Amino acid sequence: MDTVHSTRTVLCPADNAVMPRCVVHFYFHNSGHQLEFMEFSTLRQTFIQTLRTSLPLALATDMQMTTPTYGGLTAAIVEDPPHPPICKHTDNMCTVGRMIAADFAPSTQPPVILGIPTHSNPFVGDPLVTLDVVYMADGVGVGLAFSHAVTDMGGIIQLCVEWSRVARSIYTPGAMKHTPCVLSADRSWFWPRVCAEPSPPTSPFVSHLESLAPDHELADSSTEIQDTCSTMYRMGISAHGVAHIGSIRDATCPGVSILNFISAALWQSITTSSPHPTTYFAASLTARTHPTYADYWGNTSTMKYTHYATLDVCNMPCAELGRVVQQSVASFTPAEFAYIVDRYADEEYLPRLRMFVENGRVPRLMVSNMSRLPHYEVDFGFGCPVKVCWPVDIPRGMAAFLPRAQGGGIDIYLRASDLVVQNVSNHELLKDHISVMVYE
Repeated sequence: MDTVHSTRTVLCPADNAVMPRCVVHFYFHNSGHQLEFMEFSTLRQTFIQTLRTSLPLALATDMQMTTPTYGGLTAAIVEDPPHPPICKHTDNMCTVGRMIAADFAPSTQPPVILGIPTHSNPFVGDPLVTLDVVYMADGVGVGLAFSHAVTDMGGIIQLCVEWSRVARSIYTPGAMKHTPCVLSADRSWFWPRVCAEPSPPTSPFVSHLESLAPDHELADSSTEIQDTCSTMYRMGISAHGVAHIGSIRDATCPGVSILNFISAALWQSITTSSPHPTTYFAASLTARTHPTYADYWGNTSTMKYTHYATLDVCNMPCAELGRVVQQSVASFTPAEFAYIVDRYADEEYLPRLRMFVENGRVPRLMVSNMSRLPHYEVDFGFGCPVKVCWPVDIPRGMAAFLPRAQGGGIDIYLRASDLVVQNVSNHELLKDHISVMVYE
């Protein structure tokens, strides 16, 4: 019997506590009723081929914890790894045409894709990646889910673009076959880099993390929050609307990105909705544009906090608050990020932090900007997707920015109270350009 050789690596635990899986849905429209449209066996074969070369960490097996609490995962990568779960489905009830007409409301999307879980536990055998392909009468839906310990949304989209190039070279007659490229999209390098980073100097951010209140104090303070219900929304801004907001930005705060300008408006909408004396803005590293993936640190759901008295934020002009957001994002250092991730091993630190950022004990806005990623460059040879969607289950107070369509625009996925969304819809910067949909 042959011996199966393996290498062992450590998967980074960053993001696992709040959003353990990255999930994305692509919808492709077969408007011309082409035969063999995105034929399954080719999709499956090229997906496995691309994973083995471009993201082998997703095929890891035998995950083990390196600490008794929240430390890194140790994973064995076998020489000939088993196939990940890849499922083919047929849906005779849903059509891409109906989804387009309804602006891809969740009720029109295939339930098997909407049902992809956003939580998983590799320690009990849950896979690090799953792929679901749904065939409808007029198109195909592709649902992907990766463990956040393996990669993040930047890595997933990078992988999907590469996968589509491999498949396109097979689907297209006479095309030169494309061999998958090695990508720097996984986190096999990530944990050692975190551990090697020196402790950050004393900063307001570190001091704030050190001063997190004990659990019972947080529980007591939760009674001050009167509006605790939250709903999942998708708020769309067209390409024309983004351009108009950009012209206002140019006139009032030209050094601020359009997305940070919009983030400031969302922050104001949250603070004006809450009776709590303090609110937090969490600046995700995803909101930073890095020149290469080698410089990309990933994003973490336990991010840098910049906090002001609610009254100050409400009265602050949006342009000024935009500059605060811009500075908060720009000043997040790798050392601070490493400090957060390293503290996952602390038995008290993570539960306290989750009380703040996950359970809505203190109102906050956590921005994760993925609109810079090339979602609409995923083309298997039958055209780009007509829509790229996010899951319906994200943490309270998180705002995820995605590109709205191939031609531009922004979709903002946000779980918040109805009052927050009402304030967003009436915000002076956004009210003429935003459409709101309950996304549940």
